[in-house]
This record gives sequence, C-alpha cells and structure tokens, in this order.
Amino acid sequence: MNEWKKGLVLFSAMLSPLAMADWQVDVNFEIDRAGKHQRAQSSVSLIPGEETILFENSQQHGVLIGKAELLEVTADEVKISLLIQEQCSDGKWRTIMSPVVQAGLNAPTSIECANTQRDELASLKVEITSV
Repeated sequence: MNEWKKGLVLFSAMLSPLAMADWQVDVNFEIDRAGKHQRAQSSVSLIPGEETILFENSQQHGVLIGKAELLEVTADEVKISLLIQEQCSDGKWRTIMSPVVQAGLNAPTSIECANTQRDELASLKVEITSV
C-alpha cells in the first residue's frame, strides 16, 4: 500500500502544469556603454536539452547574440542557462553575461552586470511562461 501512495505522488507530480508544459521565455536585454544604448527583445519556446537562439541583432557595435537552454523543471520552478555574447571588431566573440536563472511561472527575474573597465552596464529581464 505504501508503494502505491509513492507511485500516486510521482504520477501526480508528473502531471503537474510545470512538468507537462511547453516553455516560453520572454527576454529583454539592454546594454549601455559610454552613452550608447543597445536593446534586444525576444519571446521564444524552449525545448529541454536543446540550445535556443533568443535573438541575433546586427548593430553598429557588431553582432549581438542571445542563447538559452532549459536545464531543469521542478514542481515550483524552471531553471534555464542564458548566454549573451557580442562579436568584436576583430571577429572574436566576447561574453557579456552568462547567468543561470531559476524562476517560477510568470515571475519576472532581473539581472544586472557591470563592467567598469569597458564602462558598460548590461541588464537582462527574463520571464518564463507556460504555453
């Protein structure tokens, strides 16, 4: 009988909205450097175990690219890895920020990263929704 209860709890956890959902991440990235402002926004679906391109913007400063990967889903939150990079004038890629974000559904999370050597401030706002 005890094994039956454990199985029922596991089965109901698997059927929870978080475990069964398709995930969408809404991202708003901004970077200010020496008075110049860049912005990228995106809303994409995430597939477990696959890297997803959030945005790829070509602007005056070069190519800005954002990537995300869904790492883990629990009954309370979703964990995703984010990577924001830019292509420098010499063709090399520079990582601006690479946080791992844990958030509940419809609970926006904000992250800021300052680089005083480059006089820049980057901010990332992330919201995970179920579709």
